Amino acid sequence: MAWRGIHLSKPAYLSVEHRALRLKFREDDQPDFRQPLEDLAYLIIDTTEVTLSARLLSSLSAAGTLVVGVDQKHLPNWTVLPWTQFYRQGDIIELQIATSGPLKKRIWANIVRTKILHQSLVLDRFDKSGGSTLRAMINHIRSGDADNTEARAARYYWKNLFNDREFRRHDEDLPNALLNYGYALIRAAISRTLCGAGFIPQLGLHHCSVSNSYNLADDLIEPYRPFVDALTLEVLADSGLPVDFSTEHRRAMVRLLELQVNLAEESYGILTAIELTVTSLRTSLTKKDCDSLIFPNLLTT
Repeated sequence: MAWRGIHLSKPAYLSVEHRALRLKFREDDQPDFRQPLEDLAYLIIDTTEVTLSARLLSSLSAAGTLVVGVDQKHLPNWTVLPWTQFYRQGDIIELQIATSGPLKKRIWANIVRTKILHQSLVLDRFDKSGGSTLRAMINHIRSGDADNTEARAARYYWKNLFNDREFRRHDEDLPNALLNYGYALIRAAISRTLCGAGFIPQLGLHHCSVSNSYNLADDLIEPYRPFVDALTLEVLADSGLPVDFSTEHRRAMVRLLELQVNLAEESYGILTAIELTVTSLRTSLTKKDCDSLIFPNLLTT
C-alpha cells in the first residue's frame, strides 16, 4: 500500500523512469530525487514552475497516486482523475442514474447528521462552547434536510469555532486560506477515488449544479470538512509559522493526507478511509440502505 507523499514547492522537471518518479530540480545544487510510484500516495505540486510529461501523469493515474496542482495563488485548482480503472463502470453509472429521489434524500440527511456531529466534536476538542447545542440539532434533521438544519448549524458552528477573532467564512484571510487549501485537497482525493471506483462525480445526491463537475464529491466531503477545521485551528495556534499564508502553512495542511482516522473500529489513513466511504456508497445505493454509507469518526482526543 502506498504510504509516502511529496509536497513540491521548488521549480523542477518531473518524469517517470523505471517505474519511479524522477524529480530533477532546476537549481544546480539540488540532487535528483527518485520515488517508486507504488509507494507514492500523493504528489502535491505547490508551484507553477514545474515541467512534467504526459507519460508521468498516465503512470501516476494508473498507480492511484493523488496528484494535485495549484494556481498562481498556490490554491489547489487541478487534479488527475483515473477513468479506466474500474472494470464494471457501466454498472455503477446505471446504479447512479437509477437511484431514487427519496433514497438520495435519506442518504443526504445521514451525511448532514454526521457532519454536524463532527462539528460538535471539533468544538469539544478545542474547548469551545456549543457542542451540545449542535448535537441537539441532529435529532431534528428530516429526510433531505428539509428544514436546512445544515445551514443553521454552520452559522452557529463558525461563530463558536472562531470566537476569539472576527471571522467570516469567505474573507481573504489566513484562516480561510488554510480552510480552502485543506478542503481542496480532500475534495481532490474524493474525486479521484470516485472516478477510480467507476462513479461519475457530476451526478450528485444533493448537490446538482449543472456547472459543477464534482457534485458527488461535494456531497461526500461534508463529514470530512471538520477534519480540515481541526487541523486549521492547530496550524493557527503554531506561533512558529509566518503571519501570512506561506509554504510552511501549506506544508502543514498537507498533513491532512497523512491523518490516521478511526472507521468501523479500525484505524486507517484518511486516503484509505475515503476509499472505504466510496465503497460503502456503492453498497448503500445497491441495497437502497442509507445507513450503509460510512465515514470516519472524529475523536475529541
